[in-house]
Amino acid sequence: MLHYLKLWNFPSGHLQGLESSKDVFVLKTCQRTLVLTLKMFPTIEESHRLNDKIEGLYAYQYLLETICGLKSRLIGENEIVGQFKEAYQQFSVIDHVDSRLKMIIEKLFHDAKFIRSKYLIGLGQKTYASITRKHFISMAKAQRVVVLGSGQLAQDVINQLKKKATVIISARDDKKVSALCESHQIESLPWNDVTLLKNEAFICNTIGFDGELLGPSFFEEWSKLHSNKLFVDLGSPSCINNSLSFVQGMVRLTDILAQGAIVESQKRNQVHEALLALEEVTIRRSRLLEEWLEKWQTAKEESISLS
Repeated sequence: MLHYLKLWNFPSGHLQGLESSKDVFVLKTCQRTLVLTLKMFPTIEESHRLNDKIEGLYAYQYLLETICGLKSRLIGENEIVGQFKEAYQQFSVIDHVDSRLKMIIEKLFHDAKFIRSKYLIGLGQKTYASITRKHFISMAKAQRVVVLGSGQLAQDVINQLKKKATVIISARDDKKVSALCESHQIESLPWNDVTLLKNEAFICNTIGFDGELLGPSFFEEWSKLHSNKLFVDLGSPSCINNSLSFVQGMVRLTDILAQGAIVESQKRNQVHEALLALEEVTIRRSRLLEEWLEKWQTAKEESISLS
């Protein structure tokens, strides 16, 4: 069954209007847009380069590497798992969803859990959210932090900060904001109220899009208002526009990535062993799914003949 997989891997921001449907699973993260299907997809086939497409067992292995955090710029990070699960939950409730595609994604979670637990323990401890917490709590001694956004990354940041500081959330989606406020026992700040926002000395942005959310004029006033301040921008692509440096209280995603970079030979070995195991797991999963499909087809044919 894996031989029929078709996967497209695009940079973040591509195919913004495309959402998951009964035959197509779509995952959008701050780094990439993944489109997975078992059928032909003429719209994408005709309008995008062939090297954007991965097929068969290679597609499954690529997805497995992605969900294990081995395709991320911060190797071994855990946020991707939450993003996968959120996208899968939305996909699984679609009417008449392709049961084969649903099963493949479920097996991905199972295989990724095995790889992570056996080969990648400790590798992803320095995630985007945990490094962000270090900047706010350990270095800046922040007692109150505003988090912009309501996606998975925002939730991870909230989880990292809420035990050490008062967390305020501000986002466009009122329903998500209300749900997060209730589940995390935090407060909210009206979305897009620049006057209120610039009075906050410690802000973390998790929103990414091609455009400008906060520009030079905001940061000019914000800098004048606060001597001890910190703005962490995790958005990709970045929608934050200013010329502030690290010493001026601006931490960008590139700074976070640099701090989480793998340099230890032990971790390099972990990644190497995990990649070898990924190949074996993919081959084994393909065989098991083929056996399942063969039994399913046989049972279906017998059912038809009896009727």
